[in-house]
Amino acid sequence: MRSRVALVLEVTAVCLLGLMAGFFFAFAVDVVPAMAQLDAKAYITTQQWINRVVRNAVFGGAYFGSTLVPFAAAAAVLWAGHRRSATAWFSIALVYFVAVFWVTRSVNVPINNELATWNASFPPATWRHARDRWNESNLVRTVAALLCFVSSAVLVASARSSGKGA
Repeated sequence: MRSRVALVLEVTAVCLLGLMAGFFFAFAVDVVPAMAQLDAKAYITTQQWINRVVRNAVFGGAYFGSTLVPFAAAAAVLWAGHRRSATAWFSIALVYFVAVFWVTRSVNVPINNELATWNASFPPATWRHARDRWNESNLVRTVAALLCFVSSAVLVASARSSGKGA
């Protein structure tokens, strides 16, 4: 039987991973195609506003929580004596950290920071390249976040069905 702390951390991790997977998915399948129809001025203005409003406490909690809580779940599950499940949680956490958090930090944030300095009325010649690079990176984050979410949900469900859950 898993400890209550481990179970709470696992369920919290699944929820946070699901929130972020949904966020990236919605952006990839709805916002990106819509923004692909915009001219440079409209695209830059829209992206600048998105980048301003996304920096809030609720999003920050989900974003950083989805990066950190899976590691905490791995530690708690290991502490509860479930080495295989802990290894699976650690793998999920590591994949998410590299493919979502680190990709965001290394690709999307620098593009966002550069885009914040642009004058929408006088876009740089490279604006399409930056948009496309950002979108490619977002697709990587989307796929990784979805895989981590599904994997974590399956992990928790299988632990419950095998009697190792709460």
